[in-house]
Amino acid sequence: MNAWAIKLGSGGVCVPFCERHQVIGLGWIDIDTAVLGGKSWADVEHHVRSQGFDGRALGQLWRFARECEVGDYVLYYDPPKKHVRITRVKSPLLRRDFELEEQHGVDIWQCRKVEYPVDPIPILDFYGALKGSLLGPRMSFWKLPDVEAITDLAGGRRPGLAGAADPDLETAYRRLSKLVLKRAADLNEKDWEVVVADYFRDQGAHIEGRVGGNRAVVDIEARFSHGEIGNELWRVQVKRYQDQPVDWPEIEGYMGLAGEARFCFFSTFGFTVDARVKAEEHDVVLLEAAGLVRFLLGGGVSEPIRRKLRLPRLTG
Repeated sequence: MNAWAIKLGSGGVCVPFCERHQVIGLGWIDIDTAVLGGKSWADVEHHVRSQGFDGRALGQLWRFARECEVGDYVLYYDPPKKHVRITRVKSPLLRRDFELEEQHGVDIWQCRKVEYPVDPIPILDFYGALKGSLLGPRMSFWKLPDVEAITDLAGGRRPGLAGAADPDLETAYRRLSKLVLKRAADLNEKDWEVVVADYFRDQGAHIEGRVGGNRAVVDIEARFSHGEIGNELWRVQVKRYQDQPVDWPEIEGYMGLAGEARFCFFSTFGFTVDARVKAEEHDVVLLEAAGLVRFLLGGGVSEPIRRKLRLPRLTG
């Protein structure tokens, strides 16, 4: 079994179409799917080049049609929604024969049927060791490393822990996580501003200006400028209300300050159910202390915070 990545149109423009039909696909409308899916390499090469395409197109088409097999994982990044989707291939190569009138902006013709074994994963929470491989390449279809980690993600598990030989390891990790979370509850709001800024840095963002304090807008401005994330500004509000989850009106009151930037709200003690539902409707990303425990243990947090929490350094 292998794992692959696919780009579903510039900026993810073809993602809604593909998800509506539960497919992934490539363009190249002039390529004969029957030739691509059933002829020899020499025949496919002759056909692709006769249509005016070069070896780069040939390689990507061949991998998608012939090297990618039923049961393989294919991942894609959805830029508008800022999440990663893991799919599993269910069919051999197919020619698109649906919504043929909807051609503008939907350059999908060579298709594979897929299933979705797990919910979308926010790019900020996506497994860091795979993020560069997924966001970096500038092509349409390419191979990904670490199939074992992707299998864990597809099963809703944390890569590296699910296959541990000693079943006590997971129990020990959970106990350690609870201890770190208990200590983290004593951090003040300024400490959490530092932690959240460090978290965004760990995802590859540049933190603009100072963090927290007397900022005129919100506590943190983080700009991504690499891979498929593009040149995108995030504004983050950090709140610590002792033992109190944040409700939607609090979040809504700050949304206007984000302007054209993406908005993220951090609450140390979590959110109400209504806040989570409304945040999803309004494309607001919610972060809380419980979701940052793995990051705190991973070594990316500032040294003063690490010392305050008396954290061990766990990497890998």
